[in-house]
Amino acid sequence: MESGFLSMYRSIVEEMAEGVVFLDADDMIRICNPAAERIRKVKAARILGKTIYSIHPPRMHARIRQLVESLKAGRISTGSRIIQAQGRYFSNSYSAIKSPQGEYLGTLLVSRDVTEEKRLEEENQSLRTPADAEKMQCLVVHSEAAQRVRDMAVALGSIDSTVLVTGENGTGKECVVNLLHQHSARRNAPLIKVNCAALPENLIESELFGYVKGAFTGASENRKGKFELAHGGTLFLDEVGDLPLAAQAKLLRVIQERAVQPLGGKKEVLLDVRIVAATNHVLSDDVASGRFREDLFYRLNVIHLEVPPLRDRRDDIVPLAQMFLEKFSARMGKPVRTLSEEALKTLMAHPFPGNIRQLEHAIERAVALSSGELILPDDLPPDLLESPAPAAPPPATVAAIPVIPDTDKPLKEALAAFEREYIAQTLKRCGERKSYAAAELGISRKNLWEKIQRYNLANPV
Repeated sequence: MESGFLSMYRSIVEEMAEGVVFLDADDMIRICNPAAERIRKVKAARILGKTIYSIHPPRMHARIRQLVESLKAGRISTGSRIIQAQGRYFSNSYSAIKSPQGEYLGTLLVSRDVTEEKRLEEENQSLRTPADAEKMQCLVVHSEAAQRVRDMAVALGSIDSTVLVTGENGTGKECVVNLLHQHSARRNAPLIKVNCAALPENLIESELFGYVKGAFTGASENRKGKFELAHGGTLFLDEVGDLPLAAQAKLLRVIQERAVQPLGGKKEVLLDVRIVAATNHVLSDDVASGRFREDLFYRLNVIHLEVPPLRDRRDDIVPLAQMFLEKFSARMGKPVRTLSEEALKTLMAHPFPGNIRQLEHAIERAVALSSGELILPDDLPPDLLESPAPAAPPPATVAAIPVIPDTDKPLKEALAAFEREYIAQTLKRCGERKSYAAAELGISRKNLWEKIQRYNLANPV
């Protein structure tokens, strides 16, 4: 006879609105309540005593087995996914049931109807504009470093000062610029973006300043440049550090005069434009080497906003990954995936030299390749599974500061010679391991690589 408590528990399970299925330690179905019968369109009498695989098509068996084995081994304690069936949406959760001694007793499957929640979510998504979506992405920040950048971007939106946004590739500089514009009085005017690195040198002037009909062969009509198109709004000069020196001189004049003269035109056009520039270069180094005009640097660097790399804001990795999971699951028409504990550990251990962009691509690949509700390490790109580079250099004796021989060189050349020798000695002391050397020098690996190229240290004589 069943005890009173057991009978009560059975009654509770049978009356639940959620579908409940319980598998024993051998993956046999032992409980299937009436709600589960309705949701799964199957009679309990037909599946009790059979394996979980009997109610799923063969193509799903490998993934289910992977999930159940992860629960049994304790690699994960729960898992979930949303499925669509009979025109409705159901949230399916999977939990490992263990004895007080930690012995695995079985797996509990609970299905809940979330059709109404899904409908409201889709309605909200359809009402969200592209600008709103970008703004939401900017708000996915949990680390103190990223919060400081966001708060500063919002605060700077209310003033018209020129802002220089710096940071490594893929850190989200464009997102910060979007925030600056969205929180400014110019929010209803255009935000015109210019990728300076992608402009052919012979077209920079016409693209930025425009031209009049007949200015050159093929100029069959008047055309406004990016500055004029941004009138009343914000002009975003992305990768400004890649502009050639000749174009830098012309850009400087426009910023100073707040007026532009189209190619072939005789009159200047007055401008009301806020300028925001971004670069992954260390412009002060480019100024020292003569690759960037010092006067333009100071015109752009009125307010400096540096976006930290992802490795310095690790608290953002999980929320960003979750955002990308939702984004790509929706784009690919798949239920939203869940990151397994192993996948989370893999992400948290990786240095992400490609920053947020690398994380986004990794999640996109994982969603595309996964066939079940869990994202496992094997779904991630192979480079994320490799051992991360050491974050700090090995113990070593501190090298003496190199002495510059007596010279009558100008200060700029003397400083460059000093820097070259200092970097060369640091590389040698670190066994040419650039990650170690960059950490010891206190600069990014990318910055070190640029200096190696500049000083021809890749193949030292």
